[in-house]
Amino acid sequence: MVKKVCWLCDSAGETIDGVDSPKYYHCRNCDLIFIDEAYILDHEQEKRRYSLHNNFHENDGYVKMFERFIDEAVRPFKSGLKRGLDFGCGSAPVLSELISAMGIQMDIYDPYFYDDLNLLEKRYDIITSTEVFEHLREPVSVLGFLKGLLNEGGFLSIMTLFHGDCPFKTWWYRQDSTHICFYSPRTCHWIARRFSMKIAYINNKNICVWQND
Repeated sequence: MVKKVCWLCDSAGETIDGVDSPKYYHCRNCDLIFIDEAYILDHEQEKRRYSLHNNFHENDGYVKMFERFIDEAVRPFKSGLKRGLDFGCGSAPVLSELISAMGIQMDIYDPYFYDDLNLLEKRYDIITSTEVFEHLREPVSVLGFLKGLLNEGGFLSIMTLFHGDCPFKTWWYRQDSTHICFYSPRTCHWIARRFSMKIAYINNKNICVWQND
């Protein structure tokens, strides 16, 4: 059995049987599933793929998805939230505009569409990151960086579909060529311990909110 070092915890990830192209590895320590590096798209290929997303206000389904996310991962923690960052906002900052309407001052950052590194020198009460974590090549570096942007007691609210509800071989979520790593509730708990955060909320499906200690 071929093994690869886990992107998250540095343990040995084992090949997932029955899935040959692309090839994936499963870490039994932190429960992360990650793709073989040979199948990762380059920068320009990724950008072309992201540019195809219909992530605009006119897309009712997209807006409703964000409204559900806000109801679960932002609104319950609204008291005391003054400044937030939407990390990986995509080409249209729909989520940040919806949160701004709640009275929270929002900044946006995206490495492809809003690459203003000056924004990342501030500190935030909440950071949102929806449909981003499955794209991360270096999740440890990103998690450490985002934690460093949080004020004490601040929240990191993410949305990414967790694996485990169906056989990985037939799981639709892995069919997107830009989705390269997958988390589970157990992974989220491992992250909380590793980065000295606590889980303020998790729905065991696709949303986790960590709070900075």
